[in-house]
Amino acid sequence: MKFSIVTALAIVALVGSTLRAEACNPLLSHNFGKRVPASVLPAAMLATSKPATTARPSIVGLWHDVHTASDGTLFLEGYDTWNADGTENELGNLPPATGDLCVGAWKLNGNIVVLTAHVAWLYDTSNTYQGTLFFTERNVVEPDGNHYFGTFDAKFLDLNGNVFQEIKGTTAAQRLGR
Repeated sequence: MKFSIVTALAIVALVGSTLRAEACNPLLSHNFGKRVPASVLPAAMLATSKPATTARPSIVGLWHDVHTASDGTLFLEGYDTWNADGTENELGNLPPATGDLCVGAWKLNGNIVVLTAHVAWLYDTSNTYQGTLFFTERNVVEPDGNHYFGTFDAKFLDLNGNVFQEIKGTTAAQRLGR
C-alpha cells in the first residue's frame, strides 16, 4: 500500500512538472484566457437575490471579478474587496509564487468608481523579481448593487520602471454575499 501511494504521488509530480506556469498565469503569458475560461460560481455565493438597499449602490464589499483583454482573452480573474476607507485588495486566480495579491486605492467620481492605483509585485516561476504591475480601472456599479462593469489599463513595469507591456480591456464583477 505504501509503495502504491508513493508511486502515485511520484507520477502526479512528474506529470504536473511538465505543465508550464504560464498556462495558469496571465502575468506570464497573454495566452492565458485562450486555454482557461473564467470560473463559474454557484448561485449561493452570489448576491443577485439581495438588491441594494440604498439609493446609490456602493462598491464596498466582496466581488468576483473578471478582467477581459481587448482581444477577448481572459486577462485576470479574482476576488476583489473594496473597503469603505478607499483601499482595495484583489486576490488573483494565479499561482501564489508568481504574485497573486494586489493592493490599491480608489475614489468615487460621480457615479464612476476610479481605481487610481492598483499594484502588485511580479515574479517569474523561478521566484525572481521581474517588476511591478500598475493597474487602473473605471467602474460603474449597477442600480441593483450586485454587479459592476468598467474598463482597465494594466501596465507592466520592468525593474527600472519602464513599461514593457500594456494591456487594456473590460471588467465585469458580481457581488459575493451581502
